[in-house]
Order: sequence, then C-alpha cells, then structure tokens
Amino acid sequence: MNISYIEKINKGKLCITLEDSDSFLVSEKEWERINGDCKDWIEDERLEELYEEIFLPKAKFKALNLLKSRDHTRAELIRKLKMAGYPEVVIKKTIDYIDHYHYLDDERFAENYILSRGRSKSKKELLYALSSKGVDCDYVKQSEVFNEICDDREAIRSLIEKKWGSHMLPDQKERDRMTRYLARRGFRAEDIFSVYKDGLPDHNDWQFSHPPLHHILAALSMHVSKMFDFSV
Repeated sequence: MNISYIEKINKGKLCITLEDSDSFLVSEKEWERINGDCKDWIEDERLEELYEEIFLPKAKFKALNLLKSRDHTRAELIRKLKMAGYPEVVIKKTIDYIDHYHYLDDERFAENYILSRGRSKSKKELLYALSSKGVDCDYVKQSEVFNEICDDREAIRSLIEKKWGSHMLPDQKERDRMTRYLARRGFRAEDIFSVYKDGLPDHNDWQFSHPPLHHILAALSMHVSKMFDFSV
C-alpha cells in the first residue's frame, strides 16, 4: 500500500495517510517497529499486523470505556473513534464487535434521553439534539415514550416555575425576556401564551399592552423552526 504522506502531529505521534485516503494516528516507536525507515509504502502484511495487533485491541478498549461512562449512539461512537485516529477498517471491526454483544442500541438511547430530558425541552429541541447524535427522528416521533413524555406546555410551565416560582409574578421586562428565551428553544408562540394565560393573573392586560411582542415572537418562532427543521 502506497503512503500519500506522513505528518508529525506532536511529540511521538504521526498521522499516516494512505493512497486510499484513509488515515490513522500511530506512535513513532510503533511505526518504526512495523515499517522501519520506509516512508513511501507499507506491505499489506505489515499494515494488517498494525491494524489487528495494535489498533483493534486499543479501539475495542476505548469503545468499551466510552460505553461504560454513558450510553452512546452508533454515530457518536464512530465519531469518537475517528477523532481518536483509528482507520476506517478498524472502526468497522470495533463496531461489529460491540454489536455482537448488543451494547449499541439507538432506540434505547433515544428512549433514555427522552425520559431524562423530555420534560424540560421542546419537542423541536429534543428532536434536534437526538438528530445531532445520529438517531433516526422518524422513529422518535412515532415512539410511545416521545408522545407520552413530551408535552411542550408542561415543559414551558416547568421552566418558568423554576425561574419565577409557583406564583409567577415577574415584572414586564422579565416576562419579555422569558418569552424570547422560550421561543429560541423551539416552543411555539401559542403554547407559550397559553401557559401565561393559565398562570399569570394579569396576563390579558399584559398581552393587550404589548401587541408588538406577538409579531416579534412569531418571527422568532419561524426562524427557530427553520433552524431545527423539524415538524412535530
């Protein structure tokens, strides 16, 4: 296998890029032991030895340690192994090894994530977070736990009670700030004002005296919806 280039990353570490564009990090000592002084190519047998005897055991150990600290999605684990400098073939074998023991389960990850955070996030925010972790959001939207746990109005009520207390008597400036904060987190205008109507004793007077806020909130909600790009 031809070597495209070798780059010294830091003290004792090399980044090797092969002709097929795959790359990996290796210590200078290990590289010298495997390939000597050759900088232009590596024999397939030696590359296999590097992958199987050095990289694969380390990649498995790292993956298991990551999963021991917390549950990961498949995409998260692959991304972290790539960041650690393992080549694609080693990552694939590591994931196959993890799959053999059923340690990876995106659906289980999504359910646990929703159970732990679903009551404090908007549905759009939740879907965005899970999507960024590689979870199939079509599955999430149809899942029983998502539809049972996630209630945007309850989440809004929880957030404002945490901030204002159960009596909810903020001044006008604080109300406006909270409204914009909730909109940025993906909550719909009608849900925000519905919770205000139920919980704020002078909500109707406040709403009447500040009509421009409706237009600002509508524009902000539309912007957030485009950013999250999820329909719920």
